[in-house]
Amino acid sequence: MSTATRSRRRNGSRRTQENEGPEPAQPSTRPSPASPSLARRPGSIGPIRVQHLVGFELAAAVLLIGWLLRPIGLTVGIVLAVPLVLAGLLRRRGRPLPEWFSTARALGDRRKRNAEPVPPGTDPGFAPAVECDPALRTYSFQDREQREIGMLGDGTFLTALVQVQAADTPLRPSYGTGDIPLDLLQGLLEVDDIRLASVQVVQHTQPAPAPHLPPQAMAVRSYGPLQAQSMTPGLRITWVALKFDPELCPEAVEARGGGMQGARRALLRVADQLASRLMGVGMQAKVLSESDICGAVATSSCVNPMATTGGAALDGSRSGRRTAESTRTWRCDDRLHTTYWISRWPQFGGGGPAFPRLVGALTSAPTLASTFSLTISRRRGKVLALSGHVRLTGRGENELGEAAQHLERAASAFKVGLVRLDREQLPGVLATLPLGGTR
Repeated sequence: MSTATRSRRRNGSRRTQENEGPEPAQPSTRPSPASPSLARRPGSIGPIRVQHLVGFELAAAVLLIGWLLRPIGLTVGIVLAVPLVLAGLLRRRGRPLPEWFSTARALGDRRKRNAEPVPPGTDPGFAPAVECDPALRTYSFQDREQREIGMLGDGTFLTALVQVQAADTPLRPSYGTGDIPLDLLQGLLEVDDIRLASVQVVQHTQPAPAPHLPPQAMAVRSYGPLQAQSMTPGLRITWVALKFDPELCPEAVEARGGGMQGARRALLRVADQLASRLMGVGMQAKVLSESDICGAVATSSCVNPMATTGGAALDGSRSGRRTAESTRTWRCDDRLHTTYWISRWPQFGGGGPAFPRLVGALTSAPTLASTFSLTISRRRGKVLALSGHVRLTGRGENELGEAAQHLERAASAFKVGLVRLDREQLPGVLATLPLGGTR
């Protein structure tokens, strides 16, 4: 593990947001407004991509040469310059033509690359994730206290999962109760001599009453007004995924035995540190075992419980694939998913919305389930990068369409920018599963 090559380019393009400034100091008694800003993507100058600027310069150079060689040269120059200019100006569904063709080609490549069957012995609940990324595997080992510890990875990284719950209370807590402090997560990026690649928070929610119930149902009439007032979902599960790349701190791996053993010990050190810090603020935290990790991925994927056994052999193998990616959706069993990337964050504090309230609004759509994912990583030394995604899961196209409209209205009310990941739904799903962050 310590000699693994750098993480290869994953399915789809990575979308990150960076807080352009040094790492924030300890919060003062009066919090100042903060607004995560969208950083310029590599290869761009403000709103103009470098490729487009080069195309315009080439078009100008061709026209200049053609003008010097007129009249025939000018005609040839115009013929060559027009496609260069159009490639930079024309857009399809809000994207420049070269980028649109690139995502369409990547979608076709993923369909071919991921067509291989799932290896025998794969847990049925974890199989949909393996269909998305065939290199994913789960691992299990015992620590010095004989605890069963689970991790997942693809040979270039390891991820540990910690499930977080609010303290037990007589009544179900409303939104904002027991939410994980973001500064606590930020501090996990570097613990002792261990550096993490990213820290991801995934919140899976299911509404109550269930959206498929008729309006005259007793559960709808009884629970509906309460839910509208408190915004308390029927089910809310929170995981923190800690992604560890051994090449970021080879000394820490070697100090703990080297190889896979050293990488596991280093990651477990951070996972235990997270659990201890969460319990210190009055929350419950548990480092998951391998079977728990498979269950968490299955829950986040909204697998159909019948599909985990129906048509499957005892070793988890199946004759057909359970997942499929289309332009706007990703299908798992008989459920449809669509994922959005958060392109613009609102201003928090100083009269802006509270972060827990924002998450509650973005995951309140009347559909089977809503998933919110926030990934924190470090870029260029002390600069932090934030990447947020929202995934909706429905039982059919109509339910998913109504949920998408609800989500877009909620995002507009909170001044959140959302971009549906057309032709990049599978990378979006991987970014919202508890795997460690954007892939």
